[in-house]
Amino acid sequence: MNEFEPTLREVLSAGHAARFRASGDSMYPAIRSGDYLHIVPCDASKLRIGDIILARTERGLTAHRIVRIRVAEGSLQFTMRGDNALRCDRLVAAEAVLGVVESVENGGNARQTPPESATIIRFAAVLVRRLPSTFH
Repeated sequence: MNEFEPTLREVLSAGHAARFRASGDSMYPAIRSGDYLHIVPCDASKLRIGDIILARTERGLTAHRIVRIRVAEGSLQFTMRGDNALRCDRLVAAEAVLGVVESVENGGNARQTPPESATIIRFAAVLVRRLPSTFH
């Protein structure tokens, strides 16, 4: 078993920040493969739509944007989606959230995660690009 995830969980649960390299393009352009993510512990009750969280999911650790928050049976649940994805992920319980992405770094340049409004415009552009050419 890979020791990265248990170590990361331990670091964040102890109240420390963590930094690691992202892989994949599901959050493009906000997060690119190879970018470094700065993750900080968070109180799930303070998370808002538009925040990018790191959570344990069926496919492993995933950093995606919160698109919906709900309370079911007294427990917070989050719907996440990659900025470059057409479908939402399965619901994630608050207990599965490890932290929130505070900043993204590439080539030594750190940038705050873009707000949801900027991402909505990018997401719409992705949808338009994926439409069949008969609609253009």
